[in-house]
Amino acid sequence: MTESIGLPKLKIAFQAAAQAVSNRTKKGYVGVIVRDAKAQGLHKLLSDTMIPGELGEENRAYLQDAFTGSDRGRPSLVYALVIAPSTEEGVNTASLTQGLGLLESVSLDYLAAMPDAVEEELALVDAWVRKQREEYRTVKLVRPAGEEGSNSMGVIDFDEPGLKVGNEPVSPARFCARIAGVLAGTPMGMSATYAPLPEVTAVTNRDKDAQAAAVDNGRLILLHDGQKAKIARGVNSLTEIPAEGKADWRKIKVVETMDLITYYLRTTVDDEYRGRYPNTYDNKQVLVSEISAWFQELEAQGVLNRGESCCEIDYQRQFDYLRGKGVDVSGMTEQQILEYQTDSWVFLRCGGRVVDAMEDFEVLFNNH
Repeated sequence: MTESIGLPKLKIAFQAAAQAVSNRTKKGYVGVIVRDAKAQGLHKLLSDTMIPGELGEENRAYLQDAFTGSDRGRPSLVYALVIAPSTEEGVNTASLTQGLGLLESVSLDYLAAMPDAVEEELALVDAWVRKQREEYRTVKLVRPAGEEGSNSMGVIDFDEPGLKVGNEPVSPARFCARIAGVLAGTPMGMSATYAPLPEVTAVTNRDKDAQAAAVDNGRLILLHDGQKAKIARGVNSLTEIPAEGKADWRKIKVVETMDLITYYLRTTVDDEYRGRYPNTYDNKQVLVSEISAWFQELEAQGVLNRGESCCEIDYQRQFDYLRGKGVDVSGMTEQQILEYQTDSWVFLRCGGRVVDAMEDFEVLFNNH
């Protein structure tokens, strides 16, 4: 007798995934790259007390910044990647490439490169991040903005050349670990918009029009309200919306939610389902039922908008697959196509609407 896939193990796995998505702070993992002659390799840091003491003072401070977070939360984990310093011949891309290979063995939400990274190195890290995202890994790069925008949901262009902490100017590159920590520590129900950075005493001098233009151009900038500095708007560098995309893909919060849902959906199916059960219509429908129940739980937790989530066997992709295999589909009903055996392939179609955070307000007061 075929073992049913409607097992508690699969249901519990999806319930755990739903909780992990909603409780964003439990997965707030940051990767930080530094150069140092000592303590080279990958270090898993559960707190700032675990920062290797043999690292140089500036490197320890840069890693400390990643743990700081904001009043909305702190990252729960920082991976410190220590690579060899540059040689007399110039940039040591081999050491960086080898280090990025080490990062492929861990799960990251945000990554900050070395504060002294040159454009060649930033391009290398950028390409690595894009490749990881093509493989449905959720890492996003926080980097100093270049002249041309990165135009990617997975890259945050930090553009603050006028930044000061105390009386000291701080380069955007030197502040990227700090920003990565803020983003990673922000719970799913919140956004990083207006997250305060109390140590910042000065930001780039921009009027309101210039601030709006920078945000529209995919730049993460800061503003100062006269009392404190804060993130103006939590945006990534995406400026050209894909044909099948949406304007809210420019929001860090929206992309973060999409990433986490994709991550947990993929890993849960991989760990609990792939290769374990016969590829029958009934088994496909059990999986559809479990995913639909998972989406409903995310709706109840305010991660997805109520009543708009869906999961079903993808009729069109199944139709195209059968026709491509030479199956005569001309006389088949829709139900017959959905029930037809598709070898090892499972075609599902999922959707939903990510709930954004409150950011824009219009409040009217009538004085009677």
